[in-house]
Amino acid sequence: MPLYLYPNVYESGSIPKAWEPDRGAVIKYPVRNRKVRQYLQGLLPGKWQKVIKNGNIGEIHYFEHESGTTAGAKYFSHGDTP
Repeated sequence: MPLYLYPNVYESGSIPKAWEPDRGAVIKYPVRNRKVRQYLQGLLPGKWQKVIKNGNIGEIHYFEHESGTTAGAKYFSHGDTP
């Protein structure tokens, strides 16, 4: 599945309007999967991170470039979290 770039995670259309982030509930770490990292580098060279952000009705997982550009946003309700 191709990943598309968005100026921020909300522009992706994957985040429900009722979702609000919890304060301080963010995990960021380098993209560990080599193939995914190479694919992201092909879209936009630079440093990419995997981000998991918890919110009031679920959490979102996405990739974030050092510029703030995002890709691959997915929403998981609290019952569906992997």
